[in-house]
Amino acid sequence: MHTQTIFELSQEAERLLQLALQNLDALKSMPIAAMDSTTAAITGVSNNVLPLHFSTRGVETQLSMLNNELRKITRLEMVLAIVGTMKAGKSTTINAIVGTEVLPNRNRPMTALPTMIRHTPGQKEPVLHFAHVSPIDTLIKQLQEKLCNHDRGKLTQRLEIDKDMNALLGRIEQGQAFEKHYLGAEPIFQCLKSLNDLVRLSQALGVDFPFTEYTAIEHIPVIEVEFVHLAGMDSHLGQLTLLDTPGPNEAGQPHLQKMLNEQLARSSAVLAVMDYTQLKSISDEEVRQAISAVGKSVPLYALVNKFDQKDRNSDDEEQVRAMISGTLMKGNISPGQIYPVSSMWAYLANRARFEIANNGRLPDHQEQRWVQDFAEAALGRRWRTADLDDVEHIRHAADLLWEDSLFEQPIRKLIYAAYANASLYALRSASHKLLNYAQNAREYLDFRYQGLTVAFDELELNISRLEEDMALLQMRQDVVSDEVGHEVEQALDAAQTFITHQKNQIQQAISHIFDGDNILDLAGIDRMNLRNGAQHDMGQLVLDDEGQAQIVLSKIRSSCELVMLDAQGKISRELALRFDQLESTLARSLNEAMRPIEKRIKEELSHAGFRARISFPAFQASQLNFNTRGLFNDAIASENRPAGEISGSSSVRETVSRWLNNPGWGWEDCVVTRTRYVIDVAQLHTRIKEHIDQFCEQIYKALVAQVDVSVTAGMATFFAEFSLCLTGLQESLRDSLAVRQQNEHSTRALSQLLQQCITTATWIQEDTRLLRDDIQTLFAAEQT
Repeated sequence: MHTQTIFELSQEAERLLQLALQNLDALKSMPIAAMDSTTAAITGVSNNVLPLHFSTRGVETQLSMLNNELRKITRLEMVLAIVGTMKAGKSTTINAIVGTEVLPNRNRPMTALPTMIRHTPGQKEPVLHFAHVSPIDTLIKQLQEKLCNHDRGKLTQRLEIDKDMNALLGRIEQGQAFEKHYLGAEPIFQCLKSLNDLVRLSQALGVDFPFTEYTAIEHIPVIEVEFVHLAGMDSHLGQLTLLDTPGPNEAGQPHLQKMLNEQLARSSAVLAVMDYTQLKSISDEEVRQAISAVGKSVPLYALVNKFDQKDRNSDDEEQVRAMISGTLMKGNISPGQIYPVSSMWAYLANRARFEIANNGRLPDHQEQRWVQDFAEAALGRRWRTADLDDVEHIRHAADLLWEDSLFEQPIRKLIYAAYANASLYALRSASHKLLNYAQNAREYLDFRYQGLTVAFDELELNISRLEEDMALLQMRQDVVSDEVGHEVEQALDAAQTFITHQKNQIQQAISHIFDGDNILDLAGIDRMNLRNGAQHDMGQLVLDDEGQAQIVLSKIRSSCELVMLDAQGKISRELALRFDQLESTLARSLNEAMRPIEKRIKEELSHAGFRARISFPAFQASQLNFNTRGLFNDAIASENRPAGEISGSSSVRETVSRWLNNPGWGWEDCVVTRTRYVIDVAQLHTRIKEHIDQFCEQIYKALVAQVDVSVTAGMATFFAEFSLCLTGLQESLRDSLAVRQQNEHSTRALSQLLQQCITTATWIQEDTRLLRDDIQTLFAAEQT
């Protein structure tokens, strides 16, 4: 590592950050439009659109972001933000990366506050530091007062009170404060559990949880522990820190989405934990939107967790990478930065190897549940207690489980690299943030400065024309909505025709399977002699041998399964293609409809002496990508194998039952075990046909619902962003007009201040580009 060069680059980054902060402070003294209230008034949208960079709130956000980068630069800290939904296995993934259990796992949201996990060489036992605990202590006093006058029975009706919540209620009633330090896994677990339960309790009692007190990254809890995978490695400049972020809407707190976006924007890189079984769910979509929003300035990586649940019909590693990179993330992440893994297997394997290395054996499985989970994963469901005593066998099983988890690749390619190059990641993060700031500042300041040089009447005229353009935008929105509705209607009609055609083809294939001659062929019965141990009459097949009856049923089930698997592939490919085309068509329609307004505004402002830059939003409707395979799998229903069924048949039965959305679908009714064995083939065929009809109808209904939601949301965001852009231009012109209405001295003073700020922003931009290039050169040198 080029130690001296890193030191010099960090000093330069620190200088530029200080300069940018001083420039922002100067901007705060200028008259700035109150965009927060204007946005809501004009567009009716306040949550889905980011604040303008130089609104009142926007300036404060930028100050906070730059101060955070300054803090990271002084420590040369690389912050890898971990983001994912509650069920994606985020905590398990963090435990797998660290190599031991530092975060608790419960089947409920477990990240009320962001938490940092910092690699600290030599710190074998984790320690949690919670210096900024005073807002929590204040909250406990408020809750204590509430509980004094609150009926415990009513609270029980609104809140699940388990032993953890009971313990927390006792602490609150006694007025016990949170500690500032917790040593050891169990005390840390209890602290984090209590914080999360405080969120739920506050919500139930109508008391605001102090989330805003923890927006600054230096105020959140920090766990220091040595990462097992990095133990013994050569020391490097800089620090590697994981940031456990709250998922969107976690714990029923919608404003956590804003906290998530802010934390991601302040990180050095982002690692998304995705659920392999729910890749195209609505909750997973929220995570993808959050990380896509920061994808241009922050490197993105993804772990596709629960890959151990892949079966022979599921997408393989390459298919998953291609789907996430292209279809789901729209090219914002490369396939090489996507890793299908099993975090649970990785965590269990690590934990077992750690225990054997330190204690010579595993703990008692009856005292620590994870040992049972490990044994089942590594040794199989029929493991015995005696197996755990064979240490060499257990060590080998743990190594194999680690290998099967596929976690070695992300550890080597991501975690090792992040640790070795932590200082470079911190520097690159700072350079990207500085470049974004400088570019936005120059554009805003140029526009404000131009407003002081054009004629007074030109300002008034352009403000008036912008009002007309905003009215025109509303009219065009109504027209475009009708056009988009027509496109969607046509696409859905075509999809319904296609689904109907596929349903008919499935029914024909199934009818062939249940054809009388085919049934006899499957049973191996001579058509010319049905009396020899078998009868086939009135849609029933009667056999004297139970084993033969089971074999016939198995063949029928296998034939149906092949037909349905083939149909699944066709429907999935065709509908995905159709709605990718629809998304492109809608984006083109919106852009064509709005381009005349965009062109007119630029021409008008240019004529008046302005150089306006209008950021034209892109229509994003990625929720149009639906999971056809998921529509099949959502109907999964497990059933117990009836007595007498041959081995292996139940798995086939479950597969076909899931496809037909009916657990069992009457197999038991079709085989009657007496002295003879009767298969009611006609009844079985009728039931399958009915369920195929229902299934195809469900596909279309789900499709209509998803398209409606995604198109509505996508258009609302598109027009809200465009309206916000116009409003920003209008407010900047009004600011200029207000200044021009003052005396000449005020105008001259503001003009000088703007010129100074423009010059400073230009210097920052030019120097930061040089800094970024030097950092990229070092990155390239380290990778060779």
